[in-house]
Amino acid sequence: MEKLEAIKQMEAGVKITHRYFDPEEWMTMQDGGLVQEDGVKCNPKEFWNHRNSIEWADGYSIWTPEPPPLPPLPE
Repeated sequence: MEKLEAIKQMEAGVKITHRYFDPEEWMTMQDGGLVQEDGVKCNPKEFWNHRNSIEWADGYSIWTPEPPPLPPLPE
C-alpha cells in the first residue's frame, strides 16, 4: 500500500505497518496524532519529516498480530 492510502487507513483507526517495521510494530492515528504500538504519540509532520525518502513512499500494509505460539505437545 502507498503512503497516502496508509494515512487514510490510519485516520480511520486502522493499525498500519511498514516493511521496515518489526512484526510487532504498528501505527495508527487518534485525535489527529500518530500513535505507535508502545503508546508513544507524535506529531504526524514530525514523523514523516524523518521518513521522506522513496523507501517510505510505499510498503505499507494492515497490521495483523502474529498468532501466539502453540503449546508444546504432551510427551
